[in-house]
Amino acid sequence: MAKPENFPVFLKGIHIQGFKSFADSVKLELGQGLSVIVGPNGSGKSNIADAVRWVLGEQSAKSLRGSKMEDIIFSGSTQRRPVGMAEVSLIFDNTTGIFPLDFREVTITRRVYRDGEGQYLINKAACRLKDIQELFMDTGAGKEGFSIIGQGRVEEILNLKSEERRSLIEEAAGITKYRSRKREALKRLDATTLNLQRIDDIVQEIEGQLTPLAAQAQVAEQSLALASEQKRLEIQAVVLDISEVKQKLSKAAQDFDILKADAVEAQASLGTKESLNLTLKNELQGLEDEIQQKQEEAFLAEQALNSLKHEQTLRQERFNYFDEQSARLTQEILLDQEKLDYLQQRIKTLVAKQSVLKHTVEESLRKVSELEQRLSEVRENTLAKDIDLIKADLFQALTEQANCSNELTGTRHTLSSLNQQILHIEQEQENKELERQSLLETGKTKEEELIRLVKQAQVAERDELVLKTDLNKLKGLRHEKGLELQKHKNRTDQARARLHALQSLEDSLEGYQRGVREVMLAKKKGINPCQGLCGTVVDLITVDEKYELALETALGAGMQNVVAENEQAAKQAIAYLKAHQLGRVTFLPLDVIQGHRMSVSQAVERDPGYIGLGVDLVTYEKLYRPAMEFLLGRIVVVTDMEAATRIARASGYKLRIVTLEGDQVFPGGSLSGGSIQRKGGNLLARSREIEALRVSLMQLEKDLTIKEQECLEQDQRQKELQESIEALGRKLQSEKELQVKLKSEHENVLSQIRRLAGDLLGLGLRYEETTAQKNDLLIRLASLTEQMEISEKTSVYLREKFNSRESEAKVVAEEIETYVEKLTQEKVQLAKWEQELTQCREQLLQERKGIQENELTLAEKKQKKDSIAQSRQNVEEELESLRQQLVNQSQIQEAQQYALMKSRQAREELSSRVFELEREINTLRQGAHSLEQRLHAHEIRVVRWETECQAGVTRLSEEFSLTWEEGLLYQTEEEKTVLWKKVQDIKGQIEALGPINQAAIEEYPKILKRREFMLAQQNDLVEANQTLRQLISELDKTMSERFIESFTAVNKAFQEVFKELFDGGHAELQLVDPERLLETGVEIIAQPPGKRPQLLSLLSGGERALTAIAILFALLRVKPSPFCILDEIEASLDDANVQRFAKYIHRLSDSTQFVVVSHRKGTMESADVLYGITMEESGVSKLLSVKLDGRQETPVA
Repeated sequence: MAKPENFPVFLKGIHIQGFKSFADSVKLELGQGLSVIVGPNGSGKSNIADAVRWVLGEQSAKSLRGSKMEDIIFSGSTQRRPVGMAEVSLIFDNTTGIFPLDFREVTITRRVYRDGEGQYLINKAACRLKDIQELFMDTGAGKEGFSIIGQGRVEEILNLKSEERRSLIEEAAGITKYRSRKREALKRLDATTLNLQRIDDIVQEIEGQLTPLAAQAQVAEQSLALASEQKRLEIQAVVLDISEVKQKLSKAAQDFDILKADAVEAQASLGTKESLNLTLKNELQGLEDEIQQKQEEAFLAEQALNSLKHEQTLRQERFNYFDEQSARLTQEILLDQEKLDYLQQRIKTLVAKQSVLKHTVEESLRKVSELEQRLSEVRENTLAKDIDLIKADLFQALTEQANCSNELTGTRHTLSSLNQQILHIEQEQENKELERQSLLETGKTKEEELIRLVKQAQVAERDELVLKTDLNKLKGLRHEKGLELQKHKNRTDQARARLHALQSLEDSLEGYQRGVREVMLAKKKGINPCQGLCGTVVDLITVDEKYELALETALGAGMQNVVAENEQAAKQAIAYLKAHQLGRVTFLPLDVIQGHRMSVSQAVERDPGYIGLGVDLVTYEKLYRPAMEFLLGRIVVVTDMEAATRIARASGYKLRIVTLEGDQVFPGGSLSGGSIQRKGGNLLARSREIEALRVSLMQLEKDLTIKEQECLEQDQRQKELQESIEALGRKLQSEKELQVKLKSEHENVLSQIRRLAGDLLGLGLRYEETTAQKNDLLIRLASLTEQMEISEKTSVYLREKFNSRESEAKVVAEEIETYVEKLTQEKVQLAKWEQELTQCREQLLQERKGIQENELTLAEKKQKKDSIAQSRQNVEEELESLRQQLVNQSQIQEAQQYALMKSRQAREELSSRVFELEREINTLRQGAHSLEQRLHAHEIRVVRWETECQAGVTRLSEEFSLTWEEGLLYQTEEEKTVLWKKVQDIKGQIEALGPINQAAIEEYPKILKRREFMLAQQNDLVEANQTLRQLISELDKTMSERFIESFTAVNKAFQEVFKELFDGGHAELQLVDPERLLETGVEIIAQPPGKRPQLLSLLSGGERALTAIAILFALLRVKPSPFCILDEIEASLDDANVQRFAKYIHRLSDSTQFVVVSHRKGTMESADVLYGITMEESGVSKLLSVKLDGRQETPVA
């Protein structure tokens, strides 16, 4: 069936986030036609209906299938954490103006947080639930209408009794509000009837009181006149007493004021001095801080100076080292130059020797040539020639052997000498190195010890500075503690003096009437007639300070009443007073006194200003209860005058009421109040103050002991710090002396190390030269040894060969031998000269090589000397710079030391001033303390007269409600004895009147007025009763008419819907008792096609469910809703009935927007749009939409 294109969509969308299983944000966009939400069981599809019900204002967590409202917030899953908020929004189309808002689209939002806080919003603007409910009024939609129908509603219809089922008709008829108004009217009618009965009782009671009260009022007026005259006379007597006391007080006050002025002047002078002292101490503390800062600066300057001195020492040591090295190199250069000159002279000698040897060798060669010539002539034959050849070879071998032997002997001798030199150098090097290592170790030890001592000195200086700072702070703190101790002593002395003054007043019973004072003093003295007395009322009770004024006012003169053990004790005391003419006292015998504790009405107890009965606000021993109830059992204590007047009115002005400020409301309505001067005459406060002072004084003395102990501990600590500083100073001086000694020893060691380093350097050079010569000789020795061995072997061979031939040529040999011997001798001599010539040449070559090496060494040393000279010059420049820095730093240090000395001098001067000032302050304190003591003594006198004066003024206030100024108006010239005689006469006249009800004077006209008021109230209640009965009748009529009208409409709609859903048949609603429309039940009669009519309970399950659905649709037709959400209401129908249900609802969707939650196939087939609910992720619902005309599936955000 085609839908019209302009079909007005009322509910455009549902937006859900964090609600139950919808963890993510989900939005359903609803359009024309029938929308069906499907999904498997447990997927969360019904949560959508719950969400709509919740946003429309559902307050019951149970209706939302939860135990508490927090359960609707997504609580997390195995893969997701819980969320903190649930939010649901409904978007409505308002183009038709169904809502009274100037918006084309209206969004209703509700959100709740885990902490329980919730919000309602309309178009994102915060609002109230009531605003939303009013917005949906008369729209047909809302939580209470038929916009949301769940399966539970179907079950409800099926299970309702006939009497309960009428509520469906009433809901459709809208008469619930009328029924509510009727219930309210009935409650008011019951209350009016009850009040009318109470008014009747009160009027009767008032009528019975009027006649006797009139007579009592007349007697009371007579007694008031007499009492007024008595009061005037008593006031005149009291004023006379007070005047006498005031004269004494005036004199004592003048003396007190003079002393007080002196004390104030002394305190002012003391304050000026203390202020000056504090100023000077602040200046002294400032100087201490300045001195501490300058000490630190001086310490840092000294450190800098020491650092520069140390740097200068290092540079000087380096400069000295360069000087030593330069001197050593100069000496070595001179030695090398001398050696070079020696070698050059030796070369000249060797050159001359070489020339002589050359000439000698040439002459020897000539002789050898001549001998050989002669020998050759002799050696004509072969044998001779052979022998000659052997001899020549032998001669050559012997010559070579001799040469090798000579050179070998010389080399060995030279090598032995070099070895001795090397051993001597090595031994000397070892000794020097051992000595150097020892000195290095000693120098290192000295340096470490010196560094350790410097560090210890620095630490000691810092410790000394810290200790001095602590000492200065401790001195300041000790001074403050001393001032605080003195002030505490003064407070303690003042508290002790005040306690002594008050205790003296208490012991002498100052402030009490003469009679009371005399009997209580007699009891203390052990006088027999007064031993049966327990004490005054003030002595026997304890009162909280906040109730003192109220109870003083309530008790009045009763505070001075004396409690007696029994009547006999009271009589004995009275007899004692009479016998000695000591005045009058009111006694309260415990065995006969009739205490009365009145009961307070609930109305009074519930009043916020009500505190309690006076007797409940005091503490006393149980023994004295009758006396306390007699005095305070009928007195009500309240917070203020407002509460007093309020409670007085509530109690009919029958109570005596006292406020915390001392104001009073008396029975009958008279008021007493104003300001009260409370001084020494306050007996209750005096007792409390004495006890408080005792406790306070104990604490003050305890604190004083603690403070004195603290001062002693600080003195001890100050002494210990001073001793520590002195010990540290001695230690520091000792360490500085040791530093000087160690520094000198360290410099001596460094000097020796530098000397040894030069010696080792020279020995190293000698060792290298000697070792080089030795190595050359060792090589030459090996070569000569090898040549010697070869020559010896050759000589042996030739000599053997020569001997073998000698016999053969003995004859020739003899001749030849002569020439050979001569030739040999000559050749040996020649070889000797040639050997000497060769050695001379080698020595010349060696010496020339030494000259070259010496010249090279000499050049290197000169270059090194120049480099050292340059370094020396640089160090010398650095030393000059350091000298200038030392001069500057020394000036800075001297300036800082001078400034420090000046600050210390200023501190000493200021300390002397402070000391002298403190002596003056102590003198002034002693004078002020003496004045305070005299002042306290005068204060006791003033307090005594003030107490008596205040007692009289208090009596004027409490007994006569007069101030002293008002009492002066009663002054008279009559004597007190005359006044008291007149008082006694008037008392006799009052006693003759008999019992008097003073309250009757004011109470009688009040009761008359109250009777008139009650009669007017009675008339008003009668009229109200009639009006309420008329209203109830009209409501019953309206409800009956609306019920029958709605019943007819629903019945008609039900018959039509039933036929459509069942394809025939008949059904109707019947009233159980038509005569009683307001209570009658409703029965459902149904006749499915082919069956007879029967009650709903007799139908089959499917027929019953479809019939219940028909009733719901009928109700929806009578009370239409722009949209309707159906939550699985067809779940219990069979497939055929589901098809009928789906067909019917599809037809209704032309006029009403339907959103159906279902899992039935028939319902799904009739849908225009399907929304699928899935749980792809455990515990989290996801939404998909399908438009069935295009069959397109899309996920919904």
